[in-house]
Amino acid sequence: RWFTMDFQRILFLSKENTILSPMAEWIMKSILMDKSKEILSRGLVVLFEEPQNKKVTDLLTVHGIPCEEKLSREFSEEEVDEHTLILTMNFPEKVKIVEDYELEENVYTLKEFVGEEGDVLDPYGGDEDAYEECYAELKDLLYKVKKKLEWQ
Repeated sequence: RWFTMDFQRILFLSKENTILSPMAEWIMKSILMDKSKEILSRGLVVLFEEPQNKKVTDLLTVHGIPCEEKLSREFSEEEVDEHTLILTMNFPEKVKIVEDYELEENVYTLKEFVGEEGDVLDPYGGDEDAYEECYAELKDLLYKVKKKLEWQ
């Protein structure tokens, strides 16, 4: 499939936009030097706004990643154009985007985009180690995304 590298925005998607997608958003913002790129996170099922998971905020703070308290926001296809890369945390979320919004271009699971198999492990309900493991996995994957996109 034809692949454009001219992305100006990454939209990280998870189910509720309280754990995985905001974590990916903040980590990506922290490793990117090029601040002209727009990094966002959204949820597929956001019934009402809720703050990002406290464990995520605490974890990012421990790792020296600046993050502000933010509320979950629902995905809107109005935010998507040809310069938007959509990265979901798991395969069912990718399927939902493709089927419900008929978006097929530039929609990948995070692991698929960097040539790996499987889904990002959701630490919800887990202990600090589960969150730490998730952080390490996301950071590794996001460095690969940055490299693949040839972003600074």
